[in-house]
Amino acid sequence: MLKAGVEHSETVQPLESELRPGQRFDPNAAILGTPVDDWICIPPWFAGTFYVDRSLVVDFIDYRTQTHLAPNKLEKIYRTFHYGHQLDSTGRVWHLNRCPYRNSIQSEGSIQYNLIRQSKFLHSGNDSVVETATGPALVVSKETGVIARSTTIETFGRFEPFGQGIRKTTSIKGFNFAGMPEDLIVRVEQAYRLEPFSPDATTADSFAAFMAKRQAQREARKQMQQQGAPQMQGAQQMQGAPQQGYPAQSVPAQGLSN
Repeated sequence: MLKAGVEHSETVQPLESELRPGQRFDPNAAILGTPVDDWICIPPWFAGTFYVDRSLVVDFIDYRTQTHLAPNKLEKIYRTFHYGHQLDSTGRVWHLNRCPYRNSIQSEGSIQYNLIRQSKFLHSGNDSVVETATGPALVVSKETGVIARSTTIETFGRFEPFGQGIRKTTSIKGFNFAGMPEDLIVRVEQAYRLEPFSPDATTADSFAAFMAKRQAQREARKQMQQQGAPQMQGAQQMQGAPQQGYPAQSVPAQGLSN
């Protein structure tokens, strides 16, 4: 349902003792590590702010009871998400994937804190975008601040253009604090465009540094190719080969991320 070759993990690393049920959790004291900026070129239809107001559960597996259902259950949810932060000189949109990061989901008596430790884009092209994320998910009591449930979640999200918005298919696998699988749920959602893309001034410095590094890498590769060309011509002359330079090389298409 997502993309050929994309598979969930069988098991994951156990959670640290301070993140297990019964422990008091202070979100302000949670240390995720130094964020790393990763810039991804994304298609225009994926750029902007979108909102979702319902989610269709199409598949559910409970590994503890070996139950496999296709409930096709529609649930009411409300959330927004945003992709795209900068434009390059050719007009292409780039998204800043900064990780690790934390987000939260409010409910009546608890808060779920998602501590995303790993996040990356597996594919970014005109047809679809595939993103994965992994990290602890902690359900914490609002009254006591104690962790009621702790899991590690591993998600794969496939985004496709659909009408004026996006269709999102998300596969979420949950693992208990010992790292063993508990359940897997697949959701299909229709996301509607709430706001169009606009550059984010707060990420301008990071983008400028990324583009400068990218340009330097291109120039270094070009210089290496220029230095290698005379050597190749000399070798051809020694072997009696005609002086016709390099043939055009075919480069595999890898989506917009290049």
